[in-house]
Formats: sequence, C-alpha cells, structure tokens
Amino acid sequence: MSDSGTTGPERKTQGAFRLAELGALLVLLIAIGSIDRWLAFVPNRDELGTRTAALRFIPIELEPRGFGPFRLAGAWQVSSDDARYGGISGLAVDRGELVALSDSGVLIRFGAPRGSVGEAEIRELPDGPGNNRFKRNRDSEALVRDPRGRGWWVAFENRHEIWVYDEGFDRALDRIELGSGRWRANKGVEAVAADGGDLLLIPESGQSILRVNGSRTREIPIDASRGRISDVAAISPGRFIAVERRLTPIGFGNSLVLLHQDGSGYRFGRRIALPLRPIDNVEAIAVQRLPNGTQRLWLMTDDNFQPPLRTLLIALEIPRSGAAAKP
Repeated sequence: MSDSGTTGPERKTQGAFRLAELGALLVLLIAIGSIDRWLAFVPNRDELGTRTAALRFIPIELEPRGFGPFRLAGAWQVSSDDARYGGISGLAVDRGELVALSDSGVLIRFGAPRGSVGEAEIRELPDGPGNNRFKRNRDSEALVRDPRGRGWWVAFENRHEIWVYDEGFDRALDRIELGSGRWRANKGVEAVAADGGDLLLIPESGQSILRVNGSRTREIPIDASRGRISDVAAISPGRFIAVERRLTPIGFGNSLVLLHQDGSGYRFGRRIALPLRPIDNVEAIAVQRLPNGTQRLWLMTDDNFQPPLRTLLIALEIPRSGAAAKP
C-alpha cells in the first residue's frame, strides 16, 4: 500500500479543547451509561448484507512531535453514509487493504486514503454468538489472522467467546467459550494478538493475558496497566504495541504502551501519550510492513455512532532503528 502523501497533519493543532465539546462529551457518556441496560432487552441490530459504500477522508492536523519515536505519516477523519460504518473496535491488514471491525459484528474493508474519497466493502460477520438481532451478542472487539493459517479470529467481549472464520469471512469454522464467569460484563477480551502458533487474549483491565493453544488456555498475570487496554498488535517476535486508554474528567486519554516477553510472562514497558482530543477514543491498531521494509502502525478511533465522537484513521511509521520497540 503506498503512502498517502498527506502533509497536513504536520501542522500544529489549533486551539484548546472547547468547553462546548467537553459538555457534549459528558452528556454523551451519561446517556450511554443510562440506556445500556435498557438496550439489553430491545432488538437493536439489523443485517443488511454486503454493500459497497463511499468513504470520505478529511485530513486533520495533529502535532507530529507528540508521537514520540514514531513518524506521523497521515491523519484523517473518516465518514460514510452507510449506517453500519462506525463503532470501530478492531483493525487488521489483509492483502494491502485495511479491515476494520465494528463492535456490532460488521467488517469494513478499504484501502489507504489516496484523496478525499474512497470506497469500502461493508458486510456483517456470517455468524456469531446468540441472536443476531441484539448488538450485545455481536459485540466484536478484536480480530487477528489465525497463526495456524485457517482464517481469522474474532473476540466477542460480552459473550466471552472467540470465533474463527475462514479466509474470506464467508463462514464460521469453530469457536472457543472462555467462561462466562471469568470477567464481568463489558470487561472481557478487548485485544487479540498472535504469538508463534498461540493466541494472546487481553481483557480490558490489562491485568492478565490468556494464552490459547488449541483448546487449552493458560492465564498469565502481568503488571497492571495504568488504564484500559483496547487493542494490541505484534511488531516482532515477543514484542507488541497495545492501545491504553483512560477516562478522565475531561474525556479520553490515549497512549501507546509497549508489551514484551519477560521470562515466562509479559511486562508493560514504555508509554507514549497520543496528542489527540478528549473526544477521541482509540480502539484499534494494526501493523503493516511496507514494500521498503518500514513498519506502519494504523490506528482508528471509535465514534460510538454518536457525535461529537469521531472516527479517525492515523498512520505512524516505526523508525528503522527499532527505537520504538525498546522497553
């Protein structure tokens, strides 16, 4: 996938976070919490099948120096007229394209921005836990390519299950139930990565890793993160980058945190705070190796299908020196 060529993000963000946006965010968070239980009993999901939809890419300005050792390669606000677009919770790279996963069991496949308009294929997962009329049953939070070559794994947070789909996401092949009592509701698996032939599952608390080898699982304690883990991606054998987020009195605080093997376990390392606005909730990360050997990080935010939250796509490059991957 070629570079977007965007240079706009290399100018400073103008102005501070506006009080009106802060107020709107607080009202939104209260509303989300108030109706969450009510929605558990009301069908709130429809499946529309595979469609092609236009995407709009609006370049945004971010502070390049705020990304530490990473080089900012581009940043865009992305929107679509398809009602299923949004709620991004997971991200992967497949054959040069990005595959975003929503928290409602929807896949969005699209190419890197090459102008103000692009095109996406939008479709639902072919199967999943429970009744597909309820969003809580298809609360898909992470995806990763199966390290054993069968296709793709998807984690369903509320149902505490992971499902594997074939290469084209045309059918489900198998599933693993992780145990309904292992985590509280909305506190289950948020991040999935591959480590060798195994899967690493990280719950939102970031206090442990569940290592899955076939049907066997083993829980490995790790030093607690400072916030909530929302996604993770492998950058080299035994080294990963996770998205860590905190809900503060003024909104969301987002960081990238390194995760590496430490003896028989894992340990969090260096943290890099992201220079985003408090309305931005980073939920997804993926790693892509470019033809020139550079590794690119792709980040996406979750708009929760509600303004003033927004869907951002951010491209970062890991320096060839590997400095970003050091603990």
